[in-house]
Amino acid sequence: MAAADHLQVPRQHGLFKHHGIDLGDGTVAHYLEGREILRSSTDDFSQGQPLSVIEHADASPARITLQRAMSRIGEQNYNLLFNNCEHFATWCKTGRHRSGQIDSALERARHWSGLMPAAL
Repeated sequence: MAAADHLQVPRQHGLFKHHGIDLGDGTVAHYLEGREILRSSTDDFSQGQPLSVIEHADASPARITLQRAMSRIGEQNYNLLFNNCEHFATWCKTGRHRSGQIDSALERARHWSGLMPAAL
C-alpha cells in the first residue's frame, strides 16, 4: 500500500465494504461509521480484517488525492445514500462523488420493484 491509495476492508462479515484513503504515514482518512471523517491508524481502520486497494483508471495524482482527503477531515455530513465512506474515498481519488455499493443496491431495488406488479 502507498500514500493516496483507495483502501477497502470488509465489514459485517463481508456484507459491505468500508473505504478510506491511505495518508502514507500509517493512518487512513475515512468516515467513522456514520459520524465524521477522521484520521485513524491503519490498524484501527482495518479492525484486523484484510485490506485491499481499489484501482481507478482515472485516478488523480497522489498529491491531489491527499489534499482532497485532508481538506475534509472533521466533516460531519455523513449520509448512507449520498455521502458515505465510499463516496468520500472515490471523490478523493478521482474527483467523482460516487459509491458503487449504493449504485448496485439501487439497481437491484429498481429491478425488484419492476417485478412486483407482475407478481401480484
